[in-house]
Amino acid sequence: MIKNNVETIVEGNKVIYKRYFDVPTELLFEVWSMPEHLSEWWGPDGFTLTTKSMDFTNGGIWEFIMHGPDGHDYKNKIQFTDIKEPHYIYYKHLGDGEGDQDVHFESKIIFEGAGEGTNLTMEQIFPSKEELERVNEKYGAIEGAKQHIGNLSKYLEKLK
Repeated sequence: MIKNNVETIVEGNKVIYKRYFDVPTELLFEVWSMPEHLSEWWGPDGFTLTTKSMDFTNGGIWEFIMHGPDGHDYKNKIQFTDIKEPHYIYYKHLGDGEGDQDVHFESKIIFEGAGEGTNLTMEQIFPSKEELERVNEKYGAIEGAKQHIGNLSKYLEKLK
């Protein structure tokens, strides 16, 4: 496991990101599950977040807007499919919920205790390898996810 950077593995239609965090599993889970934390770190570099609504339960919906550094707003809708505190969060990204945004994938966020810290695995599964390539080319998805995890790391440093 790479301790300071994000290990990234691309396998067909999925991308797996791994990183060790020097914080307890419960804290890492908490910052993935509460809007007041998510607004401090969610998204790639330069993005900010506004949560419209969040039902953090199995089957619950999280609607939010990512505000890009270019001034563009990106509506997003996520449905939580399986949550087991503090072990994992599985969800489906449903685009913008209005049919305009064409990005659909599933994510598995896995938190595994490792000594005093936590190993995080974030897996994104796209409908096909071609869809992953299209989304990456159009939106810079892989680099954006690495920045997303980097911003999480910066936020956790502030909480220590």
